[in-house]
Amino acid sequence: MIRRLEPLWWILFGAGGFIAAFTIPGLITGLFLLGPLGFFESGLDYERVLGLATQPLGRAFLIAVISLTLWHSAHHLRHLCIDLGVKGQGAAYGSYGFALLGTIAAFVVTLGL
Repeated sequence: MIRRLEPLWWILFGAGGFIAAFTIPGLITGLFLLGPLGFFESGLDYERVLGLATQPLGRAFLIAVISLTLWHSAHHLRHLCIDLGVKGQGAAYGSYGFALLGTIAAFVVTLGL
């Protein structure tokens, strides 16, 4: 089953790598460096960020960033296990299962905001 879905894993891996490379550095810089230093005095308070996260586009952005990054990491973890000599499909089911649970959690938490 895992082998037959290999193109799907590579699509999720590529999309997750793209999202991780282009959005996470900007998010970390804006939220954790520039915001606390006062560059966004009225822009990054809790109510404003919560307001952005509860908009439909903001929710879609959060779900995409969280879930695709998890799928990207799961694919890396699976291939790391293969490189370390782990036999069988357990690593694949474990890593992709973790990504699936994280995706479900991202949907539930983000839609519950």
